[in-house]
Amino acid sequence: SCRSVLTVIKAVNREKYHPILIGITKAGEWIPVENTDEIEDGSWRDGKRRAALLPDATLKSLVFMEEDGSFRLEKVDIVFPVLHGKGGEDGTVQGLLELAEIPYVGCGVLSSAVSMDKISTKLAVEKTLERQSVRQAKYIALRHSEWKKEKRRAEICTEVAEELHFPVFVKPSNAGSSCGVSKVESPEMLIKAVDKALEVDRRVLIEEFIRGRELE
Repeated sequence: SCRSVLTVIKAVNREKYHPILIGITKAGEWIPVENTDEIEDGSWRDGKRRAALLPDATLKSLVFMEEDGSFRLEKVDIVFPVLHGKGGEDGTVQGLLELAEIPYVGCGVLSSAVSMDKISTKLAVEKTLERQSVRQAKYIALRHSEWKKEKRRAEICTEVAEELHFPVFVKPSNAGSSCGVSKVESPEMLIKAVDKALEVDRRVLIEEFIRGRELE
């Protein structure tokens, strides 16, 4: 997220626009950031001031909480939610911006939420892709409650071996692209990989491995 912010902020025309930088820590703290140097060296996380986006649609503002206990509002015209993963591109921040009626860049609430959740993405596009003869990776979806049952766990392991074949990828359904993800080469590795993914989310996607090129 920090690298992406640097790319965006360096492209902003400072003669036309006054950018306001707000960093969000993993603990959920909203911290005003003074400059790009603080982003590059990571020192922004040590900031003592705080900020918050107000959901009040009539104000369309950020509130800044200064170290001396004072508060000030600053009106916002548009927001770039340059955030990766949960709490950023999953529709949550987008929903707050919708309440505040502040325009923002990128996907809306529904598309953000569906795209962030891998199983929901699969279900949303399945029929459309079939009609267009576009194949997506084969998959098996499971819930934490299923995996706890020994008989069902054994059935899932058999389904993976027979329908997907090894290697496969095991992924938490609702998480960043690399969080809790494992490439599994054998049945013995599968149980550990699913347990690891369930530490991140209660739903897990097991997906066939496709050898190909990655394009950005």
